[in-house]
Amino acid sequence: MSEPQTAAELIQQGLVHHRAGQISLAMDRYTQVLRNDPRNADALYYIALIACHEGQFQQGIDLARRSLSFRPRQARALNLIGQALHRIGKIEDALQSFDSAIECDANLAGAYSNRANMLSELGRNSEALSSFDRALALDPSSAPDWLNRGATLHGVGRHEDAIASYDKAIALDQDFCVPHCNRAHVLTDLGRDAEALASYDRAIALEPKMAEAYLGRALALKKLSRLDDALASVDKAIAIKADVAKMHEARASLLRSLGRDEDARAADTHAAELQTQKNGPSQS
Repeated sequence: MSEPQTAAELIQQGLVHHRAGQISLAMDRYTQVLRNDPRNADALYYIALIACHEGQFQQGIDLARRSLSFRPRQARALNLIGQALHRIGKIEDALQSFDSAIECDANLAGAYSNRANMLSELGRNSEALSSFDRALALDPSSAPDWLNRGATLHGVGRHEDAIASYDKAIALDQDFCVPHCNRAHVLTDLGRDAEALASYDRAIALEPKMAEAYLGRALALKKLSRLDDALASVDKAIAIKADVAKMHEARASLLRSLGRDEDARAADTHAAELQTQKNGPSQS
């Protein structure tokens, strides 16, 4: 007869299953730990992680807080709570949780990264950039952080710095389509339309269903006076995502430039209908 397994052994087995995507087997091990020891902070944390991964954010928050009640000052649990709070729209509370995580572990790169994203959403761009820089000092290989840093830089008009940040993201992950598309947006703002077109084309090659890239590509082509190609590109965008008003507005503008005024009016009408649907019924 085998010896009873320790909590540490069961947690380790759970982690092996967890990393392999075998969530039900992982849960079996974690819950077995809790049956023997309801105060086990590790098991509670890993179950909270699964809950959040499955979209049960409030349950994840409650479990992570329970874990903290038995083992305070867990940076990872505070970081997880912050991520879950963000997903349920509590941005300020999420920011406080990331700050608490950093107080517990000043070297937790993910907490600085998450904190930066919250600050950026709140429009506190200077603080966001400082937090991104700290995250990247701790983990320079994070392509998403270079991407999000680039978006923040673009938002404050630091175009060349934004391109450099997107280039870093691309160098780290050449198959990551979003930095190519975002880089193209910046190049368009700078009037470097041929370069922007090449970046949009690269994004589309990586993700052929990226409607935003087709739309941006259409605008770059329009500025390059390639109106028929631009119309074909915006039609591609609409075929992928037909319910976005700005795409039909762009189509209307192109049709007008091509002298197709009646078609342009129809596209404008459709754009207005979509915008009304998005905004909801007007209050009388």
